[in-house]
Amino acid sequence: MDFCVLKDIAEFREPLTKSNNEGEFYSSDEEKQYAIGLLSNLCPGESLSDVEQLFSLFKREVYNENEIIWRQGSVSDSAKLLVKGRLLSLLENEEGTLEQIPTGAMLGELGLVKGIDRLNTVQCVSDGAVLYSLDREDWDVLKRDNPRIARFIDMIVIRYLAHRVQHVSNRIFETRCLPV
Repeated sequence: MDFCVLKDIAEFREPLTKSNNEGEFYSSDEEKQYAIGLLSNLCPGESLSDVEQLFSLFKREVYNENEIIWRQGSVSDSAKLLVKGRLLSLLENEEGTLEQIPTGAMLGELGLVKGIDRLNTVQCVSDGAVLYSLDREDWDVLKRDNPRIARFIDMIVIRYLAHRVQHVSNRIFETRCLPV
């Protein structure tokens, strides 16, 4: 699994907040503005008001160190935006296959859109993590009531999959063999 934040887009928006030296936000409103900026980065070319409309369906979640966000094979019931903290993605069936998930990444988007079980286990590996979550119920309502905005999540899935395919293609080219 290769997570990307897609910072190479032409219309990159800096998150609109500051934090203190410990990475804590000064207020919940500033945290939300920061999260909207991160989500906006994943929706290039979309208006801020449309991104804010999408974000209004996300709910804040806090996880503690070593807490499991989800387990590989569990039902995919949400997509999450990592706003603060460090998460680790683990493939349980492949010894030693793990990857850190960067702040600003969306995770679980493919499972939410396609309705497939979780492909990895995700664990919090920092003192705490703040995520904003779009659950299946709100996703289904969004698809029904505002398919244009729901398409933003579809496009995130497409960009992430394209990035992953490119990564694997580069690896094959560089090593002249298929990854196992």
